[in-house]
Amino acid sequence: MNSAIKQFCQSFTIPCGFTDAESQVYTNAAMTDILEMTAESSQVLDVFHAHEEVMRDKKLPLSLLSTLPGGDKPSPQPWRFDFLPRFDEKNVYQGAFFYAQPFLFLSLIEYIEGESPYSINLIQSDNRFSPRERRIIFCLLQRLSSKEVGKKLNLSHRTIENNLQSIYQTAGVHNCSQFINYCHDNGINRYLPPEFLPSGRHVISV
Repeated sequence: MNSAIKQFCQSFTIPCGFTDAESQVYTNAAMTDILEMTAESSQVLDVFHAHEEVMRDKKLPLSLLSTLPGGDKPSPQPWRFDFLPRFDEKNVYQGAFFYAQPFLFLSLIEYIEGESPYSINLIQSDNRFSPRERRIIFCLLQRLSSKEVGKKLNLSHRTIENNLQSIYQTAGVHNCSQFINYCHDNGINRYLPPEFLPSGRHVISV
């Protein structure tokens, strides 16, 4: 395999690697840690190989979204994998360079309000709210109405309203607008209840 590209990958602290035209794979230490974490982690490359021909023919990057453990974090998190096709001076396919990074989130409302993209947090350090309240808070921050929250969580509209009053009291606020500001000030808007986290791998683009 190309020693120059190996050295290039080794110099990176972000998870990265490359494949050659024979589908041999080289990864740096950070990427190896991710791909060898679980059986599901290794399947990221299976998805790449399944779409490699399309990527090569279109000469376009392949992007995947996969929920995996990563680094020193025991809980899973969404990772974005980007595979970039490589061609030589004669336009012959030489394999792909690929790298991974935590997937960053940003809603349209947050974009309009000038927020920066952020990674999610699956561990809530604020223990003042119960697991049910955390699920309700998450739905509330997605701008769902009380009826929509109740439908998603299989709870009655009245139960949601009662829980919201308790949540507001705990946070020391009086309405939804104040509570949303409270969540942003305390990083609660970055929390995703682990049970809502989808599993598997999804092709974003090719």
